[in-house]
Amino acid sequence: MDNITDYVRWVGGTGFEGRPFSRVDNIVLSQLCYLDLKDIPEINEPGGEMTLKDCVTSLTNLGLSIRKMAPDDSERFTRLVRTCASSKRFGSLYISSFTDVLNEEDAIQFSAMTFSPNPGAKGWGFVAFRGTDSTIAGWKEDFMTSFTLTSSQKMAEEYVRARLESFDTLLVGGHSKGGNLAVYSAAVLPDELFDRIEHVYTNDGPGFCDEVLGKDLIKRVNPKATRIIPQFTVVGSVFAPDIDDSYVIKTDRQMIEQHELCSWGIDHGDLLIAPEGIDPLAAKINSGIDHWVYSVDIEERKRFINAFFDSMSEGGTQTLEDFASQGTKGWERILKVVMGDDEGLRNAAAALPDQLFLDGAGKKVARTSIYRQFRKSDMAKGLGMILAGLCIFLIPEGFMFLLVGMLLVVATIVSIYLTVKKMKKNNWNLQKHVVDATISSALVATTVITFVKEGALFVMASGIFAALLFACAYNGMARAKKTSNRTYDVLCVIMAALYAISGIYILFAPENTLLMYMLIVGGLAVCDGIVRVIRAYSNRRRWYSK
Repeated sequence: MDNITDYVRWVGGTGFEGRPFSRVDNIVLSQLCYLDLKDIPEINEPGGEMTLKDCVTSLTNLGLSIRKMAPDDSERFTRLVRTCASSKRFGSLYISSFTDVLNEEDAIQFSAMTFSPNPGAKGWGFVAFRGTDSTIAGWKEDFMTSFTLTSSQKMAEEYVRARLESFDTLLVGGHSKGGNLAVYSAAVLPDELFDRIEHVYTNDGPGFCDEVLGKDLIKRVNPKATRIIPQFTVVGSVFAPDIDDSYVIKTDRQMIEQHELCSWGIDHGDLLIAPEGIDPLAAKINSGIDHWVYSVDIEERKRFINAFFDSMSEGGTQTLEDFASQGTKGWERILKVVMGDDEGLRNAAAALPDQLFLDGAGKKVARTSIYRQFRKSDMAKGLGMILAGLCIFLIPEGFMFLLVGMLLVVATIVSIYLTVKKMKKNNWNLQKHVVDATISSALVATTVITFVKEGALFVMASGIFAALLFACAYNGMARAKKTSNRTYDVLCVIMAALYAISGIYILFAPENTLLMYMLIVGGLAVCDGIVRVIRAYSNRRRWYSK
């Protein structure tokens, strides 16, 4: 499969006067704007302007590498840049108004440059907005589009306005967040400036939350816009902009790696169209993300996203690479947010997997009167724990198998029911629901293997039961943190430790120790329930709370 570097080799000897600007040229320039130019003094001066060829020469003379400001394939990018620099079509393009802003405190990551065939900002130019780099500030700003206009969007509008003071006409484009900035910067221009925008390109760029940017502005830019996405599009389908001139293209990468522009397929100098359209798994993920956003109140979105990324950047962490190098410590900070004391943040975090995997069924259950009353009543929770402990005593060796078996069967039946319901709604179109069908098939296979293959049920049950015990351990620590009663605090910590030890043991325990193990866990559950009941009674809480 040919890519944009091959395209540059084919057309590199022809200038724009001999071959008009194309949608593939837009992809090339949207990729070139990831080039790190901040260490070249001449181009960073007011009014600084250099050809791409001279920029590459300057980097070489300064002993600097051709660096891509994004966390993906830099080797391909370097090859593309060198091929472009040595070509007539791209190497002679002038780069001007290079801007690179990073402000971690205010979550701003903005970068743009203008390409033009003529020096001195004459004729036409192509404004290229860079997408998200590897900074945490940049990624946070991406998610902020779900609840507010970002600083980068406002800066993009100002940048285009300033460029229109010098150029007769402009084309505007970008990749990822850069595509979002391209659409926004053009859509909000006054009529006299908007008329001088020739075209707008968004390359796998996200759209806009309806609460932030009205659909009327998207309609305004639609006649001048082109949207290009790979088959496995996730970023570019968040709030997917409604643009008529849209294309789904093939790439030589898999899943999320298709976001990288150097992997996009080119066929005889044009886009390599994928007639089968968007990957079904990507479509399901996109649908889940959109439903998650609109299922969470805008203020809760704001609080969750701020808390999530602020936890990532604690201790001076600035980039995704820095975060990854911290190992489990970084993830522990995030877990404190998604599983902490703030119920609003916990609900916002839980809503995402609920929408992705259960189509919001979990939220429907959480809204039922019985569930809400159970959540509010410490007495009910305590009685429930005592009942569970007594059940374990009554059927010690079979309880764990029975519980896990029931969970598997119920999950399988619910999955099949939801899949059939969706397919029936779409006239039994399997293609639209291949992911749901695959999940249902996998659950059926897992359930059958678990019950048929010798020893499989014990292995499956051990893992699931351990997870439940770890959840009880976490709950115990959370209760200890909330209470001011020293005695109750100590009891909760002891219970949490015993649950955690029991969870670890069952992961490695031989099956012949199951009887004694379940009796211990049953006793632990009864004791925990009694402590909860005594605590609830001492606080005079009723079992039914209005």
